[in-house]
Amino acid sequence: MMQVYDRVLNSQSIPTLFGLTMLIVVLYAAMGVLDWARNGLFSMIASKVEEDLSDPVLDATLDERIRSAGRGQNPALSHLQTVRRFLSSPTMSAAFDAPWSFVFLLVLFMLHWAYGVMAMIGGLVLVTISILNQVFMSRPLSEAEGQSRVAQSHASETTNEIATAQALGMRDVRSKGWRQRLDVADQTMREASGTLGIFTASAKTFRMMLQSGILGLGAWLVIEGYSTPGTMIAASILMGRVIAPVEQITSQWRSVSGAKSAWQALTQLVPSREEEVEQPMSLPPITGKLSVENIVAGPEGQEKPVLRGLNFDLEPGDCVAIIGKSASGKTTLAKTITGTLKPRSGVVRFDNASRENYNPDELGKQIGYLPQVVGLFEGSIQENISRFQPDATPETVIEAARAADCHEFILEMPNGYDTQIGMGGAYLSGGQKQRIGLARAMYNDPKLVILDEPNSNLDSEGEIAMQRSIAKMRERGTTVVLIVHRQSALKHCNKLLVIEDGRVQHFGEKEAVLAQLRGGTSS
Repeated sequence: MMQVYDRVLNSQSIPTLFGLTMLIVVLYAAMGVLDWARNGLFSMIASKVEEDLSDPVLDATLDERIRSAGRGQNPALSHLQTVRRFLSSPTMSAAFDAPWSFVFLLVLFMLHWAYGVMAMIGGLVLVTISILNQVFMSRPLSEAEGQSRVAQSHASETTNEIATAQALGMRDVRSKGWRQRLDVADQTMREASGTLGIFTASAKTFRMMLQSGILGLGAWLVIEGYSTPGTMIAASILMGRVIAPVEQITSQWRSVSGAKSAWQALTQLVPSREEEVEQPMSLPPITGKLSVENIVAGPEGQEKPVLRGLNFDLEPGDCVAIIGKSASGKTTLAKTITGTLKPRSGVVRFDNASRENYNPDELGKQIGYLPQVVGLFEGSIQENISRFQPDATPETVIEAARAADCHEFILEMPNGYDTQIGMGGAYLSGGQKQRIGLARAMYNDPKLVILDEPNSNLDSEGEIAMQRSIAKMRERGTTVVLIVHRQSALKHCNKLLVIEDGRVQHFGEKEAVLAQLRGGTSS
């Protein structure tokens, strides 16, 4: 600008204009390449951060979900996406442009000290606006995001259970509940956005005033002979480069605040590298021996434990039926044995080794578990029975199905073992889910199987099949832990455990315990 206004227009030199034009084309091309490289670098950094954190964040999310069952969904994965988007956003470019503002400011002082003073004062005002923006907006924006997550969690829960809500006439009530939460979130966000808009508009207005003001200052300096028209135009452009990063960061403060909150949440959820515990050494395969020693356990956040000092021992091949009133602790015991619930005190041992001494993945593959509410996954019947193991063979899948006595009914499905069951097994009946869940529990011939009310959704034919499956497991020497309510399920059990109020009331051979329950004496 300075050369064109002050040199070319005065000299009327076309060669000078051509030379300057060629020079500026080369410079702008170089700037374009550097911008492209910088944007690519930010994208690579964002991708690398996501790559390094994705597995730890997912593991921490799953662990948190197990510990905090019943609470809303943990937004950690969406937090990771927020951080990734921020790292590749223009806001990061503005942050890296900010140090260059001091270089442009220095050039303004070189053109004339008045330009530099005006730019410095303007920059300080914009920085003050940005600081005030952070002070006043961090908390409202955080609260608004929290309210939005509550509304989203409510909507997700309603969506997952819409069939039940519709059948019971709850759809309208649930929709109104979601709407109320959404309105609260919207009101909070609107209030936060209103305040944020004040800061953004103030920064933009002040920036425009500065741009015009420096032209006025430049015109006065030209009239007085202290500057030239080219210098005036150059000063106006440099002023824009000085204040542009601050203005852009202020205008994008919502994304800055969101990324900051997301990063803080991730650092709290994911342990540092120093805090990570190495996986224990691999131990020999379990034989089915199980010892539960002084277990005290209960859901996280519940002050009173469900299990209180519970003890019993099982030998390989034992089949114990656990009975007791509702809420006596039977399901809590099953979760404690499988490791989905960590005991507050006491220890669960497999072959005399504490559960903590086993690699969780290696131990999980040696255990069969059928939960009270059968959780199947979207995919085929074959994938669910094989626990989605990539190296599963048709022979091992069919063997598990035969052991669970469900091979014939699977063959009757539209595509046999390749039949897609939908999300959560939506295309199956309750009984079919339970029988496929039993086959999954028996996959790969585990030495310990825990069945939590396996006959709750079965008809008479399904219950007979389940009894045959238990008999087959005992023949193989598998230890079976059976949580039941029906007396018919005790047929193949050799031991009986009675739980009352989280404590063992009776434990021993089935006939002896039954005699005690009838008021007789043990043999």
